[in-house]
Amino acid sequence: MPPSPFAFLIPCLLPFRRTVCPQCIRFSQQQPRRRIGNTAQKILNIEKPNPESYTPKPLSRPIGVPYPPKLGENSGIDFRTWWEKRDDMFNYDKHLIRREQLTKEAAKPYFQDWSRTNYHRGKTFIAPSRIFRAEKSLYFPNMVGATLASPKTLSDTTPVLRDRISVVSVYSGHWAELQTHDFVKEQSYPELAQLIAQDERLGGPLQRLELNVEDNWMKALIVRTFMSGIKKERREQDWGRYFLVTRGVTDEMREAMAIVNSKAGYVYLVDWLCRIRWAGSANAQAGEKEGLFMGAKRLLEAWKREKEEVKGMVGGRKAATASNDRR
Repeated sequence: MPPSPFAFLIPCLLPFRRTVCPQCIRFSQQQPRRRIGNTAQKILNIEKPNPESYTPKPLSRPIGVPYPPKLGENSGIDFRTWWEKRDDMFNYDKHLIRREQLTKEAAKPYFQDWSRTNYHRGKTFIAPSRIFRAEKSLYFPNMVGATLASPKTLSDTTPVLRDRISVVSVYSGHWAELQTHDFVKEQSYPELAQLIAQDERLGGPLQRLELNVEDNWMKALIVRTFMSGIKKERREQDWGRYFLVTRGVTDEMREAMAIVNSKAGYVYLVDWLCRIRWAGSANAQAGEKEGLFMGAKRLLEAWKREKEEVKGMVGGRKAATASNDRR
């Protein structure tokens, strides 16, 4: 009598046995997926923030993920095959990781972020007065969403950020969007808007990027319905720099980027290697707008110096090649 095609499931279904079949043993010995690292509590030097007693502190260390972003990451789409899903289903270690995630989600009150907006208007940290050092900076993660230029297809944020200096606004909801306008809008701080416009006319790398993160499918549907109105509020050349992100943003990513309150707005200054060099939260306080403006100017100067060095190296190589050909 031929063996049953489901014989490999029998050891896993026996009582008091855990991942004993060959497939489960092989997958249980694999290294787990790389973890992002620092949580928001470690970044902000707080353990259990109490909104009534917590006072926003200056951001004392770089934030972001420890590895460079890649295309296709954090898309929220499961690319595993049926066999991989089956093997993961019987992997006890992965079950423990998933159990930890579900426990953390269940322990979080539903209105926690809304209640925290009553204190300091949702501000969780004070922006640094200077940009983070390049060698110490961490990376802005890749996100996938629909843009105003192509609302029916998904696009990655990494190609838009790479080789550019970007002022990135991350928000969820109109109230958080207005908070980010406090940093970047011309009515709030015209110096930064003029710097971006001037650099754009000269063909420079400075740009502004908007990420509207909507995890709730109903809110995302409402935003999609009013995409035409959002288009009218922005220039046509900015349509490809507005992303509606509906999935793929995990709690680990939020904590690594110091997004403690999802109902508040956040602004990041990202360099040409997708590294976060400056960050601000909620409404701008005294000195934070100037810090963003001076940081953008310093990055522009560093970008120009690097391009000049590259041109000098290329010119030197061409001159050396030409002299060798003459010989």
